[in-house]
Amino acid sequence: MSFESDKSIAFLIAKARNILKNEFEKELKSYKLSYAHRVILIRLSEKEGLTQKELAQDTYFEQSNLTLMLDKLELKGLVKRSAKENDRRAYIVTITPEGKKLVDLLVQMGEDVMEKALNGLNSEQKEGLSQMLQMIYENLKTQKEVEL
Repeated sequence: MSFESDKSIAFLIAKARNILKNEFEKELKSYKLSYAHRVILIRLSEKEGLTQKELAQDTYFEQSNLTLMLDKLELKGLVKRSAKENDRRAYIVTITPEGKKLVDLLVQMGEDVMEKALNGLNSEQKEGLSQMLQMIYENLKTQKEVEL
């Protein structure tokens, strides 16, 4: 049996992720936002009152990288950080009204990109793909938790 990297599942997942991210970046360029900014804004619109640490865990960003991204979003007036009551070391991150205005557009943009990406797949195939990716994630997440 010979290994062909172009047919490897890990390579195909990485390749698909990279081209999806590039499509999102292309769509977001005119808003001077990155894919990571999109992820943060959508998450903050879904969950209010997250600390920076919770937001980092929810979005799978390193806390140091998240801080830099929040700095940029705060400068644009899209998010606001405020000291957490009873803990001056922690900050609560909230989406501003200006940020909320962008969320519907960002969600629609995502739907458009995914529609293009999943063209030719029927509903069952899309659901199956979603379930398979979730299972891969859960398998590796469980394995990582066991190792800790």
